[in-house]
Amino acid sequence: MAAKIRFAISRFTGKSLTSKLLPIIKARPWLWAAALLLTLAACASQQPPAVDRSPAPGQPGSSGTEIDECSPKGDSNPATQSDQEPTIPPPDQPWPRPACPEVKPCPVCPAAVANKKAILGEYELATIDPPGFKYLARIDTGATSTSIHATEVTRFERDGEKWVRFNLHHPKKNGETVTMEREFIRRVRIKQAESEDDRRLTVMMTIKIGTLVKQVEVTLSDRSNMAFPVLIGRNFLLDSAIVDVSFKRVVE
Repeated sequence: MAAKIRFAISRFTGKSLTSKLLPIIKARPWLWAAALLLTLAACASQQPPAVDRSPAPGQPGSSGTEIDECSPKGDSNPATQSDQEPTIPPPDQPWPRPACPEVKPCPVCPAAVANKKAILGEYELATIDPPGFKYLARIDTGATSTSIHATEVTRFERDGEKWVRFNLHHPKKNGETVTMEREFIRRVRIKQAESEDDRRLTVMMTIKIGTLVKQVEVTLSDRSNMAFPVLIGRNFLLDSAIVDVSFKRVVE
């Protein structure tokens, strides 16, 4: 009995304390046995301290809003997700074509201007008004006056004044002509290197190229063998336009 008590005390108190208590244990072994049993019974009756295993605030599973990392983002309603799924048409029906976005019209670029003068190319579209015909005109800074293709040019008098009657050909309808009558201005001599000098009648006509509108003196001549039915000379270009032959059809 004393050996068992000595072993128990050495286990709980250490060897140094056992050597001091050994004489007392031998004198009253029953008293120490009862004290040891009461101590062991008290230790057995105590509950271990409760450990708080609740998650810290801000972590998943805390008292706040629970965050489910496995759940997909966005609308969690199954009905809404099913509505977003593409519908597959039956085999006998064609697939619907996607709607193409509306194409915005390109802005119209303004005519090129330098030093408040319009820039014209090697040839431009010129409107003769009247009759409103649009011809492709050659821009020639070497020509003094403007010339237009006219046929059946004749002179006549009206109320004592000299007038000129001539035909203008339609630019698109072959063979269609319009008879014009204009007051006679003068007769000019045109120098040509390969032939004799030619005298031509001139009249006043309104010509429009882009935003340029001028009433200038025009010579009436047969230009059927020329590439352009209208020739724009310096009398139209003066103080109004700059010619850059690297361009073509700059204005409309």
